[in-house]
Amino acid sequence: TQLKYTVQFENTGNDTAHNIFVMDTLSDGLDIHSFEMVMASNTMFVTKLKDAAGHNVLKFDFPNINLLDTSHHGKCDGAFIYNIKTKAGLPYGTSIANRAGIYFDINPVVMTNGVDNSIGCPILTVDNAPISKFDIFPNPANDVLNITTTDGSFNTYTITNSVSKTMISEKLTQSQTQVNIKSLPAGLYFVNLKGEQGSVVWKFVKL
Repeated sequence: TQLKYTVQFENTGNDTAHNIFVMDTLSDGLDIHSFEMVMASNTMFVTKLKDAAGHNVLKFDFPNINLLDTSHHGKCDGAFIYNIKTKAGLPYGTSIANRAGIYFDINPVVMTNGVDNSIGCPILTVDNAPISKFDIFPNPANDVLNITTTDGSFNTYTITNSVSKTMISEKLTQSQTQVNIKSLPAGLYFVNLKGEQGSVVWKFVKL
């Protein structure tokens, strides 16, 4: 299973942040060798480290980023995205937790929110009934987000932002739906599909 992590940061101070780095201690259930960068908003260097307990740590370093202060709206934030796979053979129910620390110059660390994924068991069919399939792409997305579902498995979708505010909510009328997201601000969003099969939430990034 491949996981995608997005870390966003913002200079909320009243002076330029000259150097920023992020320390991300990885769960023991993640395979450090599968790590791959997807994007970074600024010049960045990645270092793989070990902490005192032997856990893998990723350091994302933005030297001389010179991030402007909070009065410069739209020019005081940054982000990066990376992919990493879980280790093979993890038992069902294994929790994969992640939380990163952001360091602005000599200021105290700022911790991100925590995210938690669980290794689930396979979905079984009953009396040869089809398994519901769904997907969203591209991810990250820019102008259009495609939602594909097994016909009739889900009938509505809702897109919410990172603070659970509903941005778009419509009915699904076909197996592939194109959603115009051009007007959404850049950031992290969630697609909630609902129908007779229950509900499922999918995360995506708007560029």
